[in-house]
Amino acid sequence: MTTAAAAVPDPVAVGRAVRWHGALYLVTALQGDSVHLRSQHADGEDAVVLIDALYATPGFRALDTGSAPLEELAELTDAGGSGEPTSPSRPALGCAVLLEGLSQRAREDAEFWLDHVLEVHTGLPGFAADDARPRPCYDPGRTTLRERYEVKATELRAAHHQVSAATVERKRLAWLAQGVWGLVDKRRMRTRTAHGRVDEQVVRLLWKVHDRLKNKSIGTGSRLFELLRRACRRKFKKKASQFMPARATFYRLLERLGITCGKETTRSRSDDGNRPQPPFTLPMATVPGEQVQIDTTCLDVKGIDETGRIVSLELTAAIDVVTRSVLAAVVRPKSSGIKTGRNSRRHGGRATKAVDALLLLAEMCTPQPMRPHWSLKAGAKGSDLPYAQLVEADERMQGAAARPVIVPDMIIMDNGKVFAGNAFADACAQLGISVRPACYNSPTHKAIIERSFGSVKSLFSQFMPGYTGKDLSHRGKKAAKERLWRVDQINDFLQQWIALGWQQRPHDELRNPFLPSMPPRTPNQMFAAHVASSGYVPVRLSEEDRLRLLPTAWVAVTEKGIRLNNRTYDSRALNRYRGQASIWPGKGRRWPVRYHPHQPEKVWLQTQPGGGFKEAEFVYQRLIGDAWTEQAWDLATALHLEKGGSTLQEAAIAREVRALMERAGRGPSPARHAQQAPVDRGMDVGIEPATDPYRGIPAPDFDTVTALPLMEAELARVYRARALPSEPDCPAEAAG
Repeated sequence: MTTAAAAVPDPVAVGRAVRWHGALYLVTALQGDSVHLRSQHADGEDAVVLIDALYATPGFRALDTGSAPLEELAELTDAGGSGEPTSPSRPALGCAVLLEGLSQRAREDAEFWLDHVLEVHTGLPGFAADDARPRPCYDPGRTTLRERYEVKATELRAAHHQVSAATVERKRLAWLAQGVWGLVDKRRMRTRTAHGRVDEQVVRLLWKVHDRLKNKSIGTGSRLFELLRRACRRKFKKKASQFMPARATFYRLLERLGITCGKETTRSRSDDGNRPQPPFTLPMATVPGEQVQIDTTCLDVKGIDETGRIVSLELTAAIDVVTRSVLAAVVRPKSSGIKTGRNSRRHGGRATKAVDALLLLAEMCTPQPMRPHWSLKAGAKGSDLPYAQLVEADERMQGAAARPVIVPDMIIMDNGKVFAGNAFADACAQLGISVRPACYNSPTHKAIIERSFGSVKSLFSQFMPGYTGKDLSHRGKKAAKERLWRVDQINDFLQQWIALGWQQRPHDELRNPFLPSMPPRTPNQMFAAHVASSGYVPVRLSEEDRLRLLPTAWVAVTEKGIRLNNRTYDSRALNRYRGQASIWPGKGRRWPVRYHPHQPEKVWLQTQPGGGFKEAEFVYQRLIGDAWTEQAWDLATALHLEKGGSTLQEAAIAREVRALMERAGRGPSPARHAQQAPVDRGMDVGIEPATDPYRGIPAPDFDTVTALPLMEAELARVYRARALPSEPDCPAEAAG
């Protein structure tokens, strides 16, 4: 015996009409197990019914707007429930009640399409009179549906509606299947959650990424966007592009979720106080190198220097105004050093020096070679640079990084002591570069490099371990405990990122003024465009030219050699100049010596105004045996002075440098800890202690206790002096 299958009830959805208790209702909302019904009669009342009770009511039926019950719906709505039937030739007009509750724009769009679809289907629009005749081009007895589709699409395009015949056909078929509800744009019916339309898996992934950054320094939204994109690639693989939201949608999602990034900061001292009076004048340049801006800023990253200490980092860079290219950049550590006494100077302090600015000038004129571990995409070959033309003009570009070589005509510099010294001005004069200082306390006079520094920090610094944020309010709790990179490694990462992430990234300021609709260009593309019009002339610096860019010290050449910065340099090449008077007038016996603070193992004595350099090496270089810097020497000097040594003991300081380098190779070590200050506990209270019998006697200082002097005498002579002459010790001596 078999039983009949139970009939599946018609689904109840939002916007669908239902018959309940003999009246017509419209489903306006579904909330849990409840259904919100809106009465379609003038004297009816709305209701909220459980969905189970709704289905169990006798006579309940969900009306399908695209089938036979549509005529019944038309009778109840067009006549206001009076039962007066409407014309059977226009059945879809009865579904107009379903448009209530939608937005005004959605209703107008549906009513617009309803008139046109009716004209294609019946030959008459919805607003036509009863005795109207269809136009010949829409007469169903004379034309086919395909012809009416084409005519309707042509009319709508003439009325500035981008519609095709396929769209008209799709609208008509939807109207036949669902009535007027099929003409509604379903995109306007989408429901939104608290996080918008972003997939919930992506939202959960975003919270995981945000939780991992909880103890790190606060960064910008771009860092969170990039980390989320990487997480989506790892989880969704090839479908990551389908789940990852657009950048604008991502920022709106952050606002909905209440995730704040590094935008809510206090105003800096340069926001308004250093702003010049309008109107503002933009830097104008027409060819590469016409204006180059150079400056130094804090990189907001912690690193490990060559001595193993955790230090802050500074970035010195040069930016070309026309192409926005980073011509050269260098990262240097910054530390305060160690002070051995109250009135003594600090030893081991480090910051960007004048020699770093001089080295930037040399790097601007020299192509940057590719390093073996760099990505192939960072090379000039295959990039936007005119590689073939550059190699033909300068063979050094073969195998170089994707960074242009531009010799500046004018440099706009800051008024810091790094650039304001004579060494930088002399080096620029040697290369034929004019220097123009910016006004004091006016960062807007070199606004391009100031803004570029902000881009470097948001695109590079905040992705590095040890990122400290722009101020204390953005610094993470465990920023100093992260696994840090060495300064040379961070500098290597920066050079690769400049060639790959800066020079080949579109810049918003690099647009064609005559074609503003074109996408922005990269710095390398802009350089290639200017090379095609203005050409490229390489500048070659010889070994002596590089030595002339180094700082100069005027010292005498003595019998022991050259004494510079508490170090002695000597070689056989100096024999001719020992104790001799200098050929430079007014200098006496002092000669110009070129030195490199970051490579202090050698110095170069200049013997002629036009050249003639003699090399001298540090006399105790064999005790160090490895590469070292001026900072390592100063720090070793401070440690040696704490032990009671002297700055004249070069060999002992050299051994201290060697030990310092060995300790740095074993890992980072904290800086010198200050002694704990005594605690003020007030006067003593309580029972008086017993009398100390040793009170008043100073404690012995075992370091000052000296041993008794030794008598340098032979034992035989001592015993011989103590023997009595009248009584011999033995018979043999008596016989003698």
